Amino acid sequence: MLTDAVRRRLRRLRALPLRWRLLLVSLGLVLVSLVATIALVSALLNRYLLNQAEQELRLYGASIADLQSELLESGGSPFPNGFTLRFIGPTGRQTFVLNAATEPHRQAAVPNLRPTDPLVTEGRVFTIGSVGDPDVDWLALAQPNSERTGTYVIALPLRSLHNTVDQFVWYSSGIGALALLACGGLGWFLVRRTFRPLTRIEDTAAAIAGGDLTQRVDVPPTHDEVASLSRSLNAMLTRIERSFAVREANEAKMRRFIADASHELRTPLAAVTGYAELYRQGALPNADAVSGAMGRIESEGHRMSGLVEDLLALARLDNERPLELQTVDLAVLAADAAQDARTISPDRAFTASGITGPIQPTELVADERQLRQVVTNLVTNARVHTPAGTPVEILVGRVNPARGGRAARVALHVRDHGHGIPESERGNVFERFYRADWSRSREHGGGNGLGLAIVHAIVTAHGGTVRVDETLSGGATFVVELPCEPPAGDAGQTLPDRTANS
Repeated sequence: MLTDAVRRRLRRLRALPLRWRLLLVSLGLVLVSLVATIALVSALLNRYLLNQAEQELRLYGASIADLQSELLESGGSPFPNGFTLRFIGPTGRQTFVLNAATEPHRQAAVPNLRPTDPLVTEGRVFTIGSVGDPDVDWLALAQPNSERTGTYVIALPLRSLHNTVDQFVWYSSGIGALALLACGGLGWFLVRRTFRPLTRIEDTAAAIAGGDLTQRVDVPPTHDEVASLSRSLNAMLTRIERSFAVREANEAKMRRFIADASHELRTPLAAVTGYAELYRQGALPNADAVSGAMGRIESEGHRMSGLVEDLLALARLDNERPLELQTVDLAVLAADAAQDARTISPDRAFTASGITGPIQPTELVADERQLRQVVTNLVTNARVHTPAGTPVEILVGRVNPARGGRAARVALHVRDHGHGIPESERGNVFERFYRADWSRSREHGGGNGLGLAIVHAIVTAHGGTVRVDETLSGGATFVVELPCEPPAGDAGQTLPDRTANS
């Protein structure tokens, strides 16, 4: 188990920045590699030098018997400096010693070996100590004399061998330390350079956290993980920025919607309150005045009721309720809308016909109540915003015929011949509570600015489009195009059946 001290060190290591941890881990691996390499090479070098010394011992040991007389007569050593030679007589007494000239004060601690000793008979190389210096070992080889009455022992001190290995270790350690420092400096440079894109990502994230959603990460011209991360972050930041922009736009639209709704409700409420106050104070002089005031109160009440119902309708659309799909004949809806409009305004011409000829059955799969409201709202919009006597045409037909004689889409055109809508205003007419300053005729009281917004929401829920074009002879033409079958997943809204004046 780890001790508390080790745990504390590990916690401190984890608390370091990632670049420092990578550098320290890398240097640790380099250090372990250097130590292992030096240890392995020094062991191999020591083994190699021992083998060389053993070969030298065997080379000179083979000629000991031949040099016996020369050794006895001269008392010198025919071997290179560093070797020592000793003779062990039959009684075990060492009768002479030839010590190395380089170390005359040191003597090998040669054991009393007999010619029958296994070290002698087998000719094995062995290690012995030193009489003059216990830290010095000798590599020795024993050979019997020619009469086999005694034993020669030739030995080589291992001090120079150990010194060579020690020098290698010291030099290698010094070079390794310099290499470790160089690796540390180079590693720090490479880590900083490698982490530079991540540092920029960190700075960008900090700027985004401060509210600047326009910041982006510079993508390096590589194909590594950092470049992939940068591209992914930029894509995510773009989506976040768009989401925030949409949210801000929706919030602004909601604030404007609430302000417009409050304004629309304030006017009829003020009228109702004013007439009620006049009645309470007895300021209405006669029954006709009271009847007129009650009529105005009733009218403003209907206006508020219609506004509230339209607001509820838009709220239901925003909740994306499922469509009640069935086969609907758009030609029937157009004829019904024309008949209803003629009943309300008998002095106006409302006609239903085909786009390219006589009206024909034009079927599609849709929510009948909502689609009827689209037709009714568009016809009502044309009726209340055009001068008296202006004709209104309701046209239906198929567009983009598909194979097999079936229509890919159906179209509804509601065409009037009034003042028209300026091109600069056409993109805004489907906004909630929108009223243009050019003021198409409001002689019939106008509307609350929600009818066309409801049309747009219903058509969009069915996967269709709606736009405003200019009538060739003057006026406005509202063009609705719907698929014969709503796309899967788009049919997700519904709206109560009601006519809304825009």
